[in-house]
Amino acid sequence: MESGLTMKRFNFKRRKLFAGPHLLGSLLIVAGLVALVSPLVMEEQASLEKLYGVGVGALLLGLLIVTTYKGTLIDITGGKWKTYVSVCGFKFGEWASLPGIHTVKVIATTYLQTNTPNGISPTLTGSVTEFVLAMCGSDATPLFSFIYTNRTRAVEQAKRLAFNLGANLDIPERA
Repeated sequence: MESGLTMKRFNFKRRKLFAGPHLLGSLLIVAGLVALVSPLVMEEQASLEKLYGVGVGALLLGLLIVTTYKGTLIDITGGKWKTYVSVCGFKFGEWASLPGIHTVKVIATTYLQTNTPNGISPTLTGSVTEFVLAMCGSDATPLFSFIYTNRTRAVEQAKRLAFNLGANLDIPERA
């Protein structure tokens, strides 16, 4: 049928590169690069061995943090799924049989988000809309749910999953 919808695996990664621990990893990478480049810019460094050690250490720790995340992997052709933790590209988790998926739907949710005042960053409040891709069994109970910030991406993935799993597709106009 539609070759653009065909997929063998669905991989949902739960990570944000510029929030939480991944922000720390990104900052450590930048700090490591600055430490490694600083002898070229500045004169009279204390000890090049210490400087390179700190630079390489920060760079490696930052890369480890940035490449560590959680996710869900669904093997459509194999009829199995797993939640995993990925460390440097290696996914650790136990496979389980994929339950019967009857419906794939997208649900829009809007809520008010306020960051915690900390005296450093501004306290911002705003309305946030997220799109939940829910995979339901025959009794309409969500078996899997994945949160997207982009409606187009959520709808695209819902169509692909419904097509490949032979499930019904439920996307309201306002979702």
